[in-house]
Amino acid sequence: MKTFLLALCLALLLPATAEAAAKRVVAIEWDTVENLHMLGMAPVGAADMKGYDTWVAAPRPKGMTDVGSRQSPSLERIAALRPDLIVVPDYRSTKNLAQLKKIAPVLVTHPYPASGSQLSGMVSDFRRLAAAVGRKERGERVLQELSNTLARAKAKLRSRAGQRVAIATPGGTSSAPAIRMFTPNSQTADVVRRLGLKDGWSGTARYGFSTVGLEALSRVSSSGWIAFVYPPQFQRQVSGITKTSAYKRLPVVKANHVRTLSGTTWLFGGPRSTMLFADRLAASLTK
Repeated sequence: MKTFLLALCLALLLPATAEAAAKRVVAIEWDTVENLHMLGMAPVGAADMKGYDTWVAAPRPKGMTDVGSRQSPSLERIAALRPDLIVVPDYRSTKNLAQLKKIAPVLVTHPYPASGSQLSGMVSDFRRLAAAVGRKERGERVLQELSNTLARAKAKLRSRAGQRVAIATPGGTSSAPAIRMFTPNSQTADVVRRLGLKDGWSGTARYGFSTVGLEALSRVSSSGWIAFVYPPQFQRQVSGITKTSAYKRLPVVKANHVRTLSGTTWLFGGPRSTMLFADRLAASLTK
């Protein structure tokens, strides 16, 4: 009789536990779309899918509803999807958090903490998302894969241990070209250090990068390295920079210490994007 009652209690508890896991998720930022994909599910709605397709290498499931821009998503479209969870980063929730909470529970992520490691912040946010959708075990397997990938890339770069590497992406406009240089507090620079390399750029910025003109790259010595990261669509913009005489005079360029990472590599994403970056950086520096 006691065994029967125990089994009955467990049977009654299981549906409640399953129902607690969010199934209809709306993602306001691209990293959530990528992370849900790694967790084996898709959001019912997401913001700025055109931008996602440009910048993020991770494939996305079909059938998602675009809910507008990441800066000002459509509350009407979100509500029409009847979500049971909305995921939004803190820096995008300042204007409409109260309205979003009226639609569904909101998970606020913190990708750019005021202190501490942005990479650790990404891992923390990923774990919180995995728990919210009832996929903690799968999430831990993904994070173990991330740890293994970083270890393999570090081993591949053993001969370059201690070398300074700066990570750059194109910024500005075609009429006023500029370059984003990733600062030591960025998730990107954290990966660089975990691969046994040293920061090739200095300073601190809220989002982990400083936008500078071409002449500022003279701060990278001839013994350092620069890795350019950008989607293939930006090849023309990068070519406009690298063909200039000012670029060719840079010490790091004269030393032939500039490398380009192949493919689309998103530097603000979750575990999958981080693994791609680590693998591609290791491959570019060991050619």
